Amino acid sequence: MKLKKYAFIIIIFLLVSCSDDSNENINNQNNYAPGVVISFDDDYVDNWVEVHNILEVYDWKATFFVTKFNQLSNDKINKLKDLKNYGHEIGGHGLNHLNATTFIANNGVTEYLNQEIYPMVNLMDNNSLSTTSFAYPYGARSTSTDNILFNNFQILRGTTYGNSAPSSQNCYYSGNRIVFGLGIDKSYYHFSVSYFLSLLQYAKNNNKIVIFYAHKPVETVQADYETEFQTLIEICNYVKNNNMKFYKMSELYNIQNSI
Repeated sequence: MKLKKYAFIIIIFLLVSCSDDSNENINNQNNYAPGVVISFDDDYVDNWVEVHNILEVYDWKATFFVTKFNQLSNDKINKLKDLKNYGHEIGGHGLNHLNATTFIANNGVTEYLNQEIYPMVNLMDNNSLSTTSFAYPYGARSTSTDNILFNNFQILRGTTYGNSAPSSQNCYYSGNRIVFGLGIDKSYYHFSVSYFLSLLQYAKNNNKIVIFYAHKPVETVQADYETEFQTLIEICNYVKNNNMKFYKMSELYNIQNSI
């Protein structure tokens, strides 16, 4: 009887041990540090430089998705190079800021690539600002456009909206080449700094990477598509104080390949 009793105890011990190991594997299934991707869209180069000077104390990194590159002055192109040299990423946002799904439906894939993508890529290459990431203007995309642009870029960013529970949000890196950013401009109906910080807290606790996007950083919002410096300060302060990591968009692709 004693032998049976001891055998039963050993079996229970092994089952509990295996269960604990399984939970540990689940909790550590992501082999990257929790963090954030902060991205900016359009061509607000002077504003981006201004906010960089404010946020530099946090050792931050961001991805700046540029549109209308053919209209940028040499001074602004040089400022983009300075941002890149600091450690930021310069991404593509289309030469003419076209709605990809609408334009392709009306004009076809070839015309879209010839007007929106190829000339942008060539201009950026010729100015030592080659890019491997692209953010859709207006967030307008589909699986078809993704498959087209995966031939030109390693990672694509769409958009998502709303203030659903952090566990239900779609703005976390999920191991795919298409990711979705949540807008943090003050004009968005879901705007709430406390909500943005709750997403960061969820990411920290669950080993995830949050993806945010903004447009024009300003001291005080006066129009749509503007994000106040204070919003970005609070986000960066949370990331820094909680030992989280600032990621560039292209680093998500590198993570995918390392998993």
